[in-house]
Amino acid sequence: MGRNLFEYHAVIGYRYIPGLVARVRHEAGGYLVRCNQAGFRCEHEFTEKKTKDVFRVLVFGDSFTAGNGVSNGKRYSDLLDSRLKQVEVLNFGLPGSGPDQQFLIFQEYARQIDYDLVILAPMVADIWRIMVSEQLIISVSDSQAAKKPKPYYEFKNGQLRLQNQPVPRTLQPINSLELEQIEEKKINILKRNIRKIYKRYPELHCFLMRIRDIRSPVEYEDATNEAWLLMKAILANWIQQVKTPILLSPIPTFCHINKCIKADGYQLRFTELAIEKNVEMIDILPEFWKLNSKKRRQCRFNNDDHPTELGHEVIANALLPHISKYYEQWRAKNV
Repeated sequence: MGRNLFEYHAVIGYRYIPGLVARVRHEAGGYLVRCNQAGFRCEHEFTEKKTKDVFRVLVFGDSFTAGNGVSNGKRYSDLLDSRLKQVEVLNFGLPGSGPDQQFLIFQEYARQIDYDLVILAPMVADIWRIMVSEQLIISVSDSQAAKKPKPYYEFKNGQLRLQNQPVPRTLQPINSLELEQIEEKKINILKRNIRKIYKRYPELHCFLMRIRDIRSPVEYEDATNEAWLLMKAILANWIQQVKTPILLSPIPTFCHINKCIKADGYQLRFTELAIEKNVEMIDILPEFWKLNSKKRRQCRFNNDDHPTELGHEVIANALLPHISKYYEQWRAKNV
């Protein structure tokens, strides 16, 4: 996350600079970031009232939803917006965020506005982000690293307690040695070698992961896992505050998409939550699996682990029929 694209926010920690228009350097040649006055990468302003002939959809997620790597207009939210007449899709995605911050975004910016459908699209690896009180940031301009405090929830005695409010402004600089130690905790030497293999021989890498039956994130494998219980509590409280139908659409990692690791752990947990809270669970994996392995690899960048324009198109295709269903129900009542 580049600090020069964002500004401090006392509740959610940070947001895009309102009204920002910038071109971000990227392996694909760069991409356009254009933000509304609320500080989000959305082509629409977040007006409190919507016109009666518009079906408004709110989308929440991290950088996969905000669209790191692709320009405004090419993300799955933009594609849905352009394909559906009378549908307005508001993108509340925030890079580097987890469901804790995304829930706060809903409360701060969306709870009081008019809307007809909500899409909760947590990236499944974001379960790790909700367990920490600070996040690592690296400046795009000078590549300097620092630890930045973030809002987070504690889940005790069946209650969520919000911490770090207001979010402290203080940044803790990290030198190169500390940064190396942080990275070493994330990935050991063996995994580094496996990553090298993956870049050169992705199919062999997937094969090695499959035969070892690697599961990740492992937090989804146990319904009583501390991280999952916190994730579940955040999403359950969020669902309770939404006044319209909800699509719960967890976004898988590309290891899931490329069938390197099994997805049944997170699929089961989110399906159980959807049934318990009476919301619709959307599994987007089958849409990716319609593609052959070569096409699936084209859905992500070579180095940046984010969806390409093709990847966003696949996500849009997976969500389109479900949004259309709710749109037709709304239209039948309002026309």
